[in-house]
Amino acid sequence: MWSALTTAVLLVCTVQAPAVVPADRTSLAPAGSAARDGRTLRITTAAGGTLDAPESAAAGRVTFDVTTTDPDGGWIGLARPHPGVAWETFRSALRRTVSTHGPDIVAGSADLDAAADLLGGTVVHPGLDASFTRRLDPGTYWLFDYARLDDPAATPHPLRVEGPEGGAEPRPTATLTALRTGGAPRFTLRGTATEGKPLRFTNAMPSGQTAEAIFFRLDEGVTDRALKTYFDSFGDHGQFPGAPAPFELNRGTGSLPVHAGSTTVLRLPLRQGRYVVVDWMKSAQDGLSLVKQGQYAVVEVAAPAP
Repeated sequence: MWSALTTAVLLVCTVQAPAVVPADRTSLAPAGSAARDGRTLRITTAAGGTLDAPESAAAGRVTFDVTTTDPDGGWIGLARPHPGVAWETFRSALRRTVSTHGPDIVAGSADLDAAADLLGGTVVHPGLDASFTRRLDPGTYWLFDYARLDDPAATPHPLRVEGPEGGAEPRPTATLTALRTGGAPRFTLRGTATEGKPLRFTNAMPSGQTAEAIFFRLDEGVTDRALKTYFDSFGDHGQFPGAPAPFELNRGTGSLPVHAGSTTVLRLPLRQGRYVVVDWMKSAQDGLSLVKQGQYAVVEVAAPAP
């Protein structure tokens, strides 16, 4: 089942050559510690599954600056478990949501919704840092690496959030929204995605439906028809086609899954150009592939202002 997770959710696992530019690193806090106000945290991963992160954060808007020295990259997610839920219960449910068996997807989605709130995260590679910012209430959260979900010995890194709420959200230049319109899953974009600037991602899908937003750069000449042909060729429950993709599947970046009603602000290492943003998740209602139903969109990333 882990192979389904790596291919269906985290197709950004190995960058062979830089296709994106490094994100702004000026806000990074010292490794393994919180910033003075507890609202800018540095998360680092290394080979062997090491995850170094603070143990506490201040309530309110918290920014997670994520970096890695692992040549295979890191896929750092954030979740808030519901009271009394064990890590293994959450891990099992999340893994089933990305299988290619419809009944398992539906059951796993229901169990995941009952177990925890998925609060996003981001994907990084050496020299290609990223960050995500979101509002956190006081309580206990889990930071974890999606790449280790298949390892029953792996455990999450607990994060305690406490104190009065504060902090400010980065000002995005655009908002990407996952939603259902006319009965079909779609992405809409308001504003202009801009190189080096924050981008807001909102999951406005029905209750119980997780969503993600993974960006892949498009070469010149890739047509809308080529994209549609490729995504139409997926299996009903997300099985990948045998034909090659019209973009580099190993060069994605973006937001890891968030639960319905959730919003995160990302700073991704995108550069000026044309991208396709994809949701690889499956429907919580019937297990059908969202991208096969049309949840992808072409996005133009603008150059930063001089």
